[in-house]
Amino acid sequence: MKKEVVIRRAFHCLIALAPVYYLLPVDLPVIGVRRWVVLIAFFAVIIFIEAIRLPKGILFLGMRPHEKDQVASFVWAAAGITAALWFFPHDIAAAAIVGMAFVDPLAGELRSHGVGTWRNIGVSSLVYFVICITILVLANDRLLPALLVLAAIGTVIAIGSEQLKNVHLDDDFLMVCAPGLAMTALALVL
Repeated sequence: MKKEVVIRRAFHCLIALAPVYYLLPVDLPVIGVRRWVVLIAFFAVIIFIEAIRLPKGILFLGMRPHEKDQVASFVWAAAGITAALWFFPHDIAAAAIVGMAFVDPLAGELRSHGVGTWRNIGVSSLVYFVICITILVLANDRLLPALLVLAAIGTVIAIGSEQLKNVHLDDDFLMVCAPGLAMTALALVL
């Protein structure tokens, strides 16, 4: 595997640490701000970096060639993570973020090894579902049947989002926000 691919996949997996945000105290005593300020500052820094990178066509190590002239996937991922941490319930945000962090690179790796579309979808769906149901079970007290439905819906939407290829909307954003939104809406009625 190429060095750039390894780096991209590794950074993708590190996204799974984003829910650590919820472990921060709501009021951060050392710096005297609320934790949401740190979240917005994180996203602002990402946007600032992209505002410099994009007009110059700079590619950072691990970026794909087509990102030279379009918004980079790390910006889309940061937007999805920021939205999820801000708007979705903690358990659902964590499940959507961690699921995307591991399953998107898994699906890409399977594709690069010639695994067929349906087998890729099957393996990716199984892994996403296991991640999602594990986090949902550990993070709340809803009944198991409701959690199974949430995880199943989240899985179908996340994997469907990964399969969509659109130059104007990256799957790193969709794989977090689409299942997060669906699970959040469904959780209101379950």
